[in-house]
Amino acid sequence: MKRAHRLVLAAALSLVAAGGLAAQVNRNSVPWMKLHDVHTTAAGPTLTRFVDQDLFLARDGTLISVTVAEDLVFGGGFVSTEISGIASPEALAALTAALFQSRVSKLQGSCSAELMPLGSTFSIGISWFGNGARSSQLTITNQGSAASTCSQQELGVLQALEAVQASVIANPRSLVTSSECTSDASCPDGLVCCLPCGIPVPPPLCPRVCFVPDPKTGRCPLFQ
Repeated sequence: MKRAHRLVLAAALSLVAAGGLAAQVNRNSVPWMKLHDVHTTAAGPTLTRFVDQDLFLARDGTLISVTVAEDLVFGGGFVSTEISGIASPEALAALTAALFQSRVSKLQGSCSAELMPLGSTFSIGISWFGNGARSSQLTITNQGSAASTCSQQELGVLQALEAVQASVIANPRSLVTSSECTSDASCPDGLVCCLPCGIPVPPPLCPRVCFVPDPKTGRCPLFQ
């Protein structure tokens, strides 16, 4: 009876592994930083863009970013974009320096800043994960009554994180995938909405997607 039970268990485990459901350990992707950015951009009285982004950064430089964005002027609905890759050593070194200067373990609560045009709203949560149970969380926002005005050191952490993502976008080995977009405003910062076909094709056959821009022009790359 016990032998039959072992055989059934072994067969079940084999099926799980064969189905791709077996858990795998990635010992290199130790968590380091996370960012959650929700903002609505305004131009005068008009709301122009909505963005909800989650970013994960591991200590080995692995970055995974998932963004949902919408162009509020031309419409088209929500667009999802996933970015994954390895940050440059220079960007990681700059982030390490920013964390040291800000005394990252002391970052707590919320602070206020004006980072976007008048009428825009934003809330940017930054989490840091140190050794053991050490961690800190900071929210940079222009909503509500924050405890204090953000210091240059606190803003420096946000800028360094943004530079880390920019270095991943600039890396040709990074992977960028998106649903169909209608304009640059429906893509994450640093990406543009492009036709990937290279030749004129009706939209149903060649939908626009979020692309890494040509480094020289900043626009859609010329496909060969």
